[in-house]
Amino acid sequence: MTLGRADPVVVRRHLAALREALANLQRHSGRKAQELRANADLRWAIERGLQLCVQNALDVATHITAASGLDSPDYTSAIDRLAELGAIPAEFATRLRPIAGFRNVLVHGYLQVDLAVVEQVLTEKLYEFEAFASHIEAFLDRT
Repeated sequence: MTLGRADPVVVRRHLAALREALANLQRHSGRKAQELRANADLRWAIERGLQLCVQNALDVATHITAASGLDSPDYTSAIDRLAELGAIPAEFATRLRPIAGFRNVLVHGYLQVDLAVVEQVLTEKLYEFEAFASHIEAFLDRT
C-alpha cells in the first residue's frame, strides 16, 4: 500500500475470501431462526460465514481509506469514507453501515446474536455483499 492508492492485490484477496464465504452462505439462504436455534452446528457455520463476509468487507474499507489518507477511527466511518472516495454510492453506504455493529455482535456478543436478524440477512441481505464486491472491483478498475 502506498499513500493515495490501495494495494489491489490485497483488496482482491479480501474480495475473493468474501465471495467464497458468500457462496457457502448462499446454500443456506432462507433458513429460519427456528432451524438455527435447533441446530448448533448449522448456526455456528452460518454465523462464521457471516463473520467472514463482514470482516472482509470491513478490511477492504479500512485498507482503501487508510491508503487514501482518510481518517476512519472505526468501521462505520470507514464505510462512510468509501462513499466519499466514490468507491461505493452514498445510498449503498447508508445501507451497509449496520454491518459494523453486526460484526461486533458476531465477534464479541455471540451469546446475544439475534437469530431473527441472522434469518433476515440470509433471506434478504446476502446480495449486498456481492454488490459491495462489485462496487469495489469497479473502483479498483477506475483508479
